[in-house]
Amino acid sequence: MFVCVPRNWGDIVSPRRGVSVSSEYSTVSVREALRNGELLFLIGADALSQTNGWLFATDHLALFGTGTLAGPNSDETGPRFPNLRGMYVVPELPGKSIQAGIVMMVPDINFCTGAELKAFPCDALVSCGLDLAIAAAHGGGRVIFALNCRTPGSSENSSYSFLSAMIQEIEGGEE
Repeated sequence: MFVCVPRNWGDIVSPRRGVSVSSEYSTVSVREALRNGELLFLIGADALSQTNGWLFATDHLALFGTGTLAGPNSDETGPRFPNLRGMYVVPELPGKSIQAGIVMMVPDINFCTGAELKAFPCDALVSCGLDLAIAAAHGGGRVIFALNCRTPGSSENSSYSFLSAMIQEIEGGEE
């Protein structure tokens, strides 16, 4: 599994057997991992939602911006018009309640008021990370898109211990 999380999340995941961690939150690192044979990606992002806590993407809306698939295509990164259906994986964690839903890309969640959540059929808003998920799927990978959600007007995010425990459960081993 290849893990890519924002720098401000700190060192929440340590590299170990079966888990590669990127220090670079970019499509370049995702494409490099694809070239190295990685097919499962955990990508983290901060999000705005109606509830605090963790949410896993099941689908996405990308109405704003250019996106990672715009411009010239390189055959080595995947087909020109990839089928992105089924790109998201929602982990099954025994004894843990998992929230899952649709995420929408916006230019900057810091400028969102929550009205966007009411205006569009989505469960969370993100301003980064979706391009990494699309790049992974474009190259044939599957994505666990983990969103650390906060409510509009709140600066409080969830504990990262959930994410570390989830990675450990998925990989089935100790750190």
